Amino acid sequence: MKRIRHNLSVFICMVCLLGSLLPGQAFGVDPGQISRTAEATCAFRTIGATDPDPKTRNPDYLARHFLNPEWEGRFPGLGMDYAAAKIAMDQMKSGAFYYVNARTLHMDALLAEALQEGCRQVVILGAGFDSRAYRFHDSYPQARFFEVDLPATSMDKQARVEKLLGRRPDWVHFVPIDFNTQSLADVLAAATFLTDQKTFYVWEGVTYYISQEGVDNTLRFIAEHSAPGSGVVFDYLHADVALGLDYSAYGARRVTSYVAFQGEPYVFGIDPRHLETFVHLRGLEMLSDQSPEALTQHYLIRSDGTVSGKICGFLNIVHAQVPVHSKRRRLIQKAKSQMKMFRVARASDIETHRIDVPHDVQDFLTAYSRLLVSSDFKALEDYFSPDYLSSGIYNRQQVMGFIRRAYQKRPIQYHQIILTRFDRQGNRARVDGYVQRKGYRTPLMVSHMAQKSDGRWCWYRYDPER
Repeated sequence: MKRIRHNLSVFICMVCLLGSLLPGQAFGVDPGQISRTAEATCAFRTIGATDPDPKTRNPDYLARHFLNPEWEGRFPGLGMDYAAAKIAMDQMKSGAFYYVNARTLHMDALLAEALQEGCRQVVILGAGFDSRAYRFHDSYPQARFFEVDLPATSMDKQARVEKLLGRRPDWVHFVPIDFNTQSLADVLAAATFLTDQKTFYVWEGVTYYISQEGVDNTLRFIAEHSAPGSGVVFDYLHADVALGLDYSAYGARRVTSYVAFQGEPYVFGIDPRHLETFVHLRGLEMLSDQSPEALTQHYLIRSDGTVSGKICGFLNIVHAQVPVHSKRRRLIQKAKSQMKMFRVARASDIETHRIDVPHDVQDFLTAYSRLLVSSDFKALEDYFSPDYLSSGIYNRQQVMGFIRRAYQKRPIQYHQIILTRFDRQGNRARVDGYVQRKGYRTPLMVSHMAQKSDGRWCWYRYDPER
């Protein structure tokens, strides 16, 4: 019985704390709601800040002051007994806790470097319960911080800051934003943000939960509305995990299933091999790309030379800067030239680019995902021609299993989802369906599919050119 209770407590910790890889500082939270995942990230930092080893200790010593008291009641010893909390983190076998620690250390180091070089404006995009504005003030009193977040989370944050400091600090500008009616440029301008001053942007734990359009708009805003030499740091998900093609990285399958279960599946990723091209196309110059291995070596080696813990293996952290205008033009032109080397025909002539089908289903999906399909999604049934199905490589169970791993990209109120089966002759028939209710999402793995408004299943592929 004791073992059952222990396993149950670990499971509850996993469900709640893996939320730190949800959009904790994200704009994916429904307007009017406080980000629950911002609380989860705060809990991870609270635990990490009690690490007795200064080399691997999370620097966020203020996290416990922003943590909701209900979390301490839910997790006895949270932020107090590091050894006990670390055991629970290790039993998750996800690497999320150690990733958050390394991410905080790395982004803090880059921010400190920017402030030392004369940066006077810091924008925290999706601030959640980020404490950098208060931790860095004593060392850099001239810096102004802009904390951008959804209105409900911003209001709650302000209340917690006033409780902690006894007042609203004059060096922090709280910038609530409603993305349905406001633009980032407008709300920052209203908060006295100066576009001619060097600025450092911290964009932590957000990109993998918003659309490519949202990522593009944000990066292009930074490139076009910031002084040359301004910097940005953000983390990104590996594209193969976002597409559900490869879960071999440590923690990928476990974390992906949990975030989908929580209702915020991964929807965006970048192929690390094409990252530089991706960044250049958006008008920025890439300075560094920290892999999980690099983060481990830099931030998770303890004083005795041992590794603090195993980090999740599917997230990287990018540092980029705003180049001068002439260099920006050259970077964009170079990136467009590089795009030609791996661009594939659009959906209109995709038939001329069909590939041979390997005998292994996963190999086929991986190979086919390399095609960059146009933003007008191509219907799934167009890809599974009768010739492919009649070859015997695919049977109904395999295709149905493929479709069942699909997911709805965003919650919708009431929608009938139709699953279609394909027989070996390519005939289609409705064989299954279910209703997805508001506020509920089936705990399915992120996959390669989305659904068009007309109800047809269709192929989804991230296109780095868009």
